Amino acid sequence: MNTPAKPTVLLVDDEPNLLHSLAREWRKQPFVTLTARSAEEAVAVLKAHAVQLVVTDECMVGMRGSELVTWIAEHYPNVIRIVLTGQPSIPAMQTAINHGGVFRYFTKPTSAEALATAILEGLQLPSTSTSTC
Repeated sequence: MNTPAKPTVLLVDDEPNLLHSLAREWRKQPFVTLTARSAEEAVAVLKAHAVQLVVTDECMVGMRGSELVTWIAEHYPNVIRIVLTGQPSIPAMQTAINHGGVFRYFTKPTSAEALATAILEGLQLPSTSTSTC
């Protein structure tokens, strides 16, 4: 009997401690967590793996989170997108929502449980499907 594969969530943040702690917190969740330390690394992960949902920090060196979710919306429109930021800004929020089609927008600090709940809700959306490599 084949059990369905767990959905894959990509967590993008330039803070390694946050990546490690959230990945550890989510070990028992019904999804697999991949991590990336930059938007550029996230693009490579998306090209190499079937990802259903991305959680990204907004303020990163290089490509910002709002730019990443806009890129994902164009290249992988069925991947659900969540933005997390410690420095909320209205222009970044507008870009993420209007051009990146984000599902949720969180400010730091937020709990691992709140993010996990949003991820589980996002994975239930009918438009969620596997990205192609």
